[in-house]
Amino acid sequence: MGKYDVIVVGGGVTGLAVTHDLALRGLKTLLCERGDLLSGTSGKFHGLLHSGARYAVNDPESAYECAVENKIIKEIASHCVEDTGGYFVLMDEEEYYDEFKKGCKENSIPTKDVDVDEALREEPGLNPNVKAIVEVQDAVLYAYKFAVSLGLAAKTNGAEIRTYNEVIGLLKEGRRVVGVKVFDKINKSVYEEDAKMTVVAAGPWSEKITRMAGIQDLRMVLTAGTMAVVPYRLSKRVINKMRPPSDGDILVPYGSVSIVGTTAYVIEDPDDYKIPPEDAEFLMEEGSALFPAIKRLGFSRMYSSVRPLVSLGEEMDARKISRRYEIYDHEELHGIEGLVTAVGGKLTTCRAMAEAMADVVCKKLGVKKGCKTKETKLPNPIEALNLERVKIKGLPENLIRRMLDRRGTIDEELLSDAFYIFIASSLW
Repeated sequence: MGKYDVIVVGGGVTGLAVTHDLALRGLKTLLCERGDLLSGTSGKFHGLLHSGARYAVNDPESAYECAVENKIIKEIASHCVEDTGGYFVLMDEEEYYDEFKKGCKENSIPTKDVDVDEALREEPGLNPNVKAIVEVQDAVLYAYKFAVSLGLAAKTNGAEIRTYNEVIGLLKEGRRVVGVKVFDKINKSVYEEDAKMTVVAAGPWSEKITRMAGIQDLRMVLTAGTMAVVPYRLSKRVINKMRPPSDGDILVPYGSVSIVGTTAYVIEDPDDYKIPPEDAEFLMEEGSALFPAIKRLGFSRMYSSVRPLVSLGEEMDARKISRRYEIYDHEELHGIEGLVTAVGGKLTTCRAMAEAMADVVCKKLGVKKGCKTKETKLPNPIEALNLERVKIKGLPENLIRRMLDRRGTIDEELLSDAFYIFIASSLW
């Protein structure tokens, strides 16, 4: 098998974003993912494209990063974004209002005070006892659409993407990582690929990968968070509680449902943890404080994800750990060449995180080309696919015809969902 410039481990948004970035710079890149795209943390977030306001007071670095990337993602991936806007609603802790407004101003996060009566006309399901409301530029990001668009862009520029291909070992020559050992779950086979650089973007599983190179101190802490789904869209906008970041402080209108979240607790193993039984009752109480109808509607399901946060090297409240990201160059940290790892960050900041990682990789490889992802619009898969192209690819024409025939019908929305899943399967 051919030699690659870079092999990326992990098919969440960060792995896909760095693959897209590297491919745009002309590097021969392979991405390996042990499941489907977004089968890990990225596919289990709460749907929020952060304005940065959530972190404006206690985590200004993350706040500013989110504010910048919010604008970029809205521009380059508008087909993946519902630009809902957001409200921060003050229910108690009135002294926090001035801190919140000051933090937003200092981090270039636009805000606008909204009359409570006006806001209640816009969001009639909201608790009428709110004391103040501030509008921010939060939005909803449809994660799977975003992931497939990143993957399609990367593949268009020559990258290879292999889902259900799990990295089970790192190949080494002395103190240098020279490739990966992979288990193909579909064909039940093991193979090896070599590369000049290996990038670990496996989220909470990154520590498992770097241990294959003998690295025992990745400086990462894992916090799990639970979210609950209300089977009804309760609001037009994202609704946040105006208070220091804490559990149960957000409701996100995601398509036809609403996501209430989240909790935060430290765990050890991302493959072996359970949702605490008390989370359902807790999120019900916190969510219904925002929208009383939640107690009547109930939750249709719950899910959780694991955040791979940058470790500060000391025990602390999971809510107080920064959401900033770090790029770990293992040559500098551990004397192991050819290996770089991304830790921390938010889904909102995945593009910036990928740019920083690609810059490190390119510097090591002597590649002079700069990042182009800020101004490169991601392809809309529905617009990018047509019957003639399908024929060339040799994909099943009868399936595509059935999906295309949904256009103009009462179930046209099913066309979009089906296309994204279909194109994801065709990437590998």
